[in-house]
Amino acid sequence: MALLALIKDDEHIHGQNGYINSIRNKITAQPISDITDHQGNQYIDLVLEGGVVWGLALIGYTYTLEQAGIRFLNLAGTSAGAINAIVLAALGQSSDKKSEELLAIFNKMDLKSFVDGGVLAQELTSDIEQKDPPFFAMFPKLIGLLTLGKFSKNKLGINPGRYFENWLDSILNQHNASTTAKLFKKLENKNLKIREMNKRKYPVLDQIRFENSFKTNKLAIIASDITTESKIIFPQMGYLYWNNPLETHPKHYVRASMSVPLFFEPVRINKIPEKREEFWQVLTGFEGNPPEVAYLVDGGVISNFPIDVFHSRDSIPLCPTFGVKLDISRKKASTVDSISDYLIALVKTTIHTNDYTFLLNNDDYKQLITYIDTSQKYVPNNKNKSNNIVSRILGKIKHNESDTFGILDFNMSDEKKAALFALGAKAACDFICGNEVYASSNKQKPYPPNTIPPFHWEEYKDLREQLIVADTQAYQEKKEKIKKFSLLP
Repeated sequence: MALLALIKDDEHIHGQNGYINSIRNKITAQPISDITDHQGNQYIDLVLEGGVVWGLALIGYTYTLEQAGIRFLNLAGTSAGAINAIVLAALGQSSDKKSEELLAIFNKMDLKSFVDGGVLAQELTSDIEQKDPPFFAMFPKLIGLLTLGKFSKNKLGINPGRYFENWLDSILNQHNASTTAKLFKKLENKNLKIREMNKRKYPVLDQIRFENSFKTNKLAIIASDITTESKIIFPQMGYLYWNNPLETHPKHYVRASMSVPLFFEPVRINKIPEKREEFWQVLTGFEGNPPEVAYLVDGGVISNFPIDVFHSRDSIPLCPTFGVKLDISRKKASTVDSISDYLIALVKTTIHTNDYTFLLNNDDYKQLITYIDTSQKYVPNNKNKSNNIVSRILGKIKHNESDTFGILDFNMSDEKKAALFALGAKAACDFICGNEVYASSNKQKPYPPNTIPPFHWEEYKDLREQLIVADTQAYQEKKEKIKKFSLLP
């Protein structure tokens, strides 16, 4: 595979002093988790943000951590993050290396085919991908799509999403994950242990928690139910929508999670199970009569970065929850100079505010987040090393690609994909080991701007100990009630 070859030839990733070796050396000297296995792998929970094509940078992140000896337990994601999360879960047990196969699957995806609403939908997508979309060019296409009934009650979106659903159906079936019950089997753990129990402050309680909580992993796919205004976590809330959710195909969870409003048709679920009012009240807080038909759309409408989904306030964690965001932190206000700027700012505010509020109220989680700067410019390598005269001529006349990593850029070359992948790989290394600014800062606080200090597991545990809030009896009863009505592995 040309893409994998480009990645393995990248000295920044695979070189002697590259990202993988740097991370491996760092976590060997200073472990980043207390959960390990008989092979010495260290385990974390992983939360992945949505971002369409930018999902390739997420694979760069997970690939680099895996190669360095880090594995993933609980997995959560929205939209593109949900795709990566569910495929990672389906590819094998948590102890397996999966990101290389995930990369191969991603690279075979015909992303252009996901835009399956016809020529007008494809042309409108191309217009939207431009840096400053020309509204005068988009308007006739919008009128045409309206005339075709794309925004009618029966569609409510320009792309039906059938190609994506069939693609994911094939992937999950191929890996024996065609039902939720089969997917749950992939979430079982073996050979896990707590590293150096004698160094834990509460070894007996930790051992009990380990034995109760680490036999199976959780999967959290986030969707938005617009009929009841609810944040939905699949497969946990499967009983709300299906009589026997264990037999439900997991593709439906992700198809809902990535259903960008108006761009994709929403997922309609007919014949909602009856007599489950208490399920709705306990799991979502909805107190009315459950709808006869539910409409599910992109989880990003409510939570594009569900870092809070594995949050527990009553103990020191046995492993960290790492989160990956596909942008930089909020350091610059949006400018609104046009209708496109306004719409972009409006969408970003909608999909990020809930997650930013959680982070504002839980400072400790800020230490767990990797920011992949997808705003960086793409600089192609124009040196054509081929000895074939035809290849060299074609290389010279090849259409120049945009210097930006567009979120809807479905036509990336392998070289540009490799560069996007490398952004995720570098971000993983910077997060674990610290970036160049940190290295040149003499490691003295206050750090200069743009410093990324290395993740320090022992310091993070000390912080979490200070933040422990013992669960009240009422809160414990509430958690048990939620568990009673949930579909869990």
